[in-house]
Amino acid sequence: MRLNKKSNTLALCTLLLAFAACNSAPPGGGSASTTTGGGGKAGGAAVVSANDDPLNVMTRAMRAQLDAKSYRSNIDSSTSNGTTSKLLVEYVAPDRYRMVTDSQAGGKNFGREVIIIGKDTYMKMSGGQWMKSPVDMGSMINSFRDPKVLDELTKGAEIKFVGPDLLDGMPMLVYTYTLNNPAGANLKSVSKTWVAVSDGLPRKTENEGEFGGIKSRTVITMSDYNGDIKIESPIK
Repeated sequence: MRLNKKSNTLALCTLLLAFAACNSAPPGGGSASTTTGGGGKAGGAAVVSANDDPLNVMTRAMRAQLDAKSYRSNIDSSTSNGTTSKLLVEYVAPDRYRMVTDSQAGGKNFGREVIIIGKDTYMKMSGGQWMKSPVDMGSMINSFRDPKVLDELTKGAEIKFVGPDLLDGMPMLVYTYTLNNPAGANLKSVSKTWVAVSDGLPRKTENEGEFGGIKSRTVITMSDYNGDIKIESPIK
């Protein structure tokens, strides 16, 4: 499947949202509390509150996501040029990823599965066979997980507390943040994120952005933090 440069960059920005929607190193380091496999903190005590500084909450939330040993993200996207896609991302620390894409563009359907284990990348198109790719996608993705890079991307971000909400019966705090031209990427992005009160981890993000004249809408749901997710090589 061939995509133009704008579509490739837009897809990368969407993938970046799945791993780190808004992150910078917290003053003095540290992260949100360790969570249980079900995503809640032992004892049920609140980790974040409405009185906390919004920047600090989002910083801790994304650092906690980076520290998680595993999680799943489901990403639904659509663009103003008629492209739609569904992307499942599974992550197992420290360097295992599985991504399943189902997209529609130009009246055609495209499906692809990618498994990344360290520096090894395996790809399979819909209906095809597994092949090992010469591209080291793992290093590229891990570069975006570097807090220094993410800190640069979020310089000038405007973060505001919206209010409390419930998501699947779980108490949440909702925040909006705006990114303008992060890292000179000519990208405008406005996001709304739900952070769980019990463990400070992000559970959902709605994003509207524009890159190179293409507008996009993306909804990301995060689940199964620290769950038992297996990612193995498809070629023995």
